[in-house]
Amino acid sequence: MLNELRVGSIVTHPLFGTPTSVKAIAFNGLYIGTKDGLPLHIDDFNPVKLTDEVLELLHFVKMKDTAPGIGEFDWWETDDISLTHIHKGLYGVQGLSGIKPMRHVHELQNSYFVITGKELDTINLLNL
Repeated sequence: MLNELRVGSIVTHPLFGTPTSVKAIAFNGLYIGTKDGLPLHIDDFNPVKLTDEVLELLHFVKMKDTAPGIGEFDWWETDDISLTHIHKGLYGVQGLSGIKPMRHVHELQNSYFVITGKELDTINLLNL
């Protein structure tokens, strides 16, 4: 997970119990600073899973449609990108070719930034 994290990535830590934002990453890559200024070891952090509830907090809207031969299907959308629910908690983002399926918020944050050049608004997720 270390090579995927950036300043601003959303993670959890046993000390907090709720999502927190990475504020700094040490040069040696072993410690991360959080919003409270605590230097904590990278191995103690956990990613935040993408769920319907999390996507709603991130301002995504669930869309539904029906197609001949496929039936009903759904996807998640913001003004900037669309996410396809692939299978059992895996999401794929439209706009990037060859992207691996995403399971965690920090992966969505990275993809969103690559596609839009902007940071994903995570304030609702941090105010749980």
